Amino acid sequence: MSELSRKIEAHLTGSEENVVFYDEKWTGIQNLHSDVLGIKRLLTEQGVRPGDKILLAKENSYIFIAIYLALIQFGATVVPVNPYMPKPELMKVGSRAQVTGAFVSKEIVDRMDSEQLNMLRFIVTIPAKVTGASELVVSPVGNVVHEITAEQEPSEEETAILLFTSGTTGLPKGVKLSHQQVLATVDQVIKTHLLGELDISYCFLPLFHINAQVVALLSTIISGGKLVVEEKFSASRFWNTVNQHQVTWVSAVPTVIGILIKGENTPEVPASLRFVRSASAPLPMLTGKRFESRFGVPIIESYGITEAASQVCVNPLPPGKRKAGSVGLPAGVNLKIVADDGSQASVGETGEIAIQGDSVIKHYAYGDEGKGSFQNGWFHTGDLGYVDEEGYVFITGRKKEMINRAGQKISPREVEDVISQHDEVKSVAVIGLPDELYGERVVAYLVPEPWVKDKEALVMVLNELCRNSLSAYKCPEEFNFVETIPAGPTGKVQRHRLREEVLALGSR
Repeated sequence: MSELSRKIEAHLTGSEENVVFYDEKWTGIQNLHSDVLGIKRLLTEQGVRPGDKILLAKENSYIFIAIYLALIQFGATVVPVNPYMPKPELMKVGSRAQVTGAFVSKEIVDRMDSEQLNMLRFIVTIPAKVTGASELVVSPVGNVVHEITAEQEPSEEETAILLFTSGTTGLPKGVKLSHQQVLATVDQVIKTHLLGELDISYCFLPLFHINAQVVALLSTIISGGKLVVEEKFSASRFWNTVNQHQVTWVSAVPTVIGILIKGENTPEVPASLRFVRSASAPLPMLTGKRFESRFGVPIIESYGITEAASQVCVNPLPPGKRKAGSVGLPAGVNLKIVADDGSQASVGETGEIAIQGDSVIKHYAYGDEGKGSFQNGWFHTGDLGYVDEEGYVFITGRKKEMINRAGQKISPREVEDVISQHDEVKSVAVIGLPDELYGERVVAYLVPEPWVKDKEALVMVLNELCRNSLSAYKCPEEFNFVETIPAGPTGKVQRHRLREEVLALGSR
């Protein structure tokens, strides 16, 4: 059995703490342990073998946690996806991952076509209101005959989680995280945040994202703490929940922190709340200072990426030294700044952030995409930054053209591929522009075909096209018409030039 599985099992069988979701409460974690065992029996009956890839698409919930933990303990590879993912994206991920089973809602089953269904050996339908494993409905599908298999203990090298990040070509890049890599990050999160049995964490970030899975869920489970889960963030419920459950720490993102600052009422902040952790996107210094000044709670800024099972850097907890504008010190990884000529940058010199360590992947899961990111044992993140004389890391931007909207990474190419399908669009470029609330917003610039007369109608059609083809956060918030789009000698769109031109015009 892998050490990750052993530690999960030890908590499930030995803890008297609770898992809380909304107003529903499981008194004692034995119910969770029982449901995990029930789901593992289900996997055995369906002939699942170690390494089989199983899709999990469900909103934040108690049953998500039970399924997720059962898949990892069984030795299957959990493939968590956004439950609201449109059909084209769902098809792309399912095909690329080659999933053999799925735990999904009936709405998602209805969105699958026969080709995708035939790829699967079984589907487990999750009812809308479900309180335990016994309510899950198994439906055999496809033409594959399977035999019941005995449960096998996963090895350290077995892939625990398969996630997909936006690729520069528009295709999602597969990130396989082994049991050993996931545990390496979990151990660092517990160490740097001083987590223990008395801690109560509050999770409202999406559990299909690596941050919530590793930082909030697994780190709490393995440290023996208590987990309070909500389906999504609610500004009106936030402080009531923190007070009701005497929450000791919160895993958040800059968008959430910014929303809480804007609240009109002054809430009661319990003495139990040790810190709020900020990750997934840059935190404006003023936002952090305003939050701490108003609520008296430290903001612990950090930096993480999927390719390192989340956490890479984090600021020390009080009374340790925190630096405003810095994502903190490397945690469990080696980090260096690479100058333009490939040499290691000096202190204070900006370059690309590169990392290596037990939690960092050595290559992407499929094909050669991103091959250049792995050089001489180092993963080049595509993020730009510098390290000061005390080793604190500051992020200044991105080398790659990915858009970061509230921590969600968006490939401009993926959005452009959808928009360019319309025959009235001659050319298109998608960029990210600064946004006070989300960090960046998605904006599309179009050159229409000469015969287009009604641009407003075209925008309406393109909006609908994007909504039907892309997750909501990837859809452009603006469509702007231009005469030309910057391009290089070979005709390749130069998004960085377009962004520079737009920002220059805005500053005049």
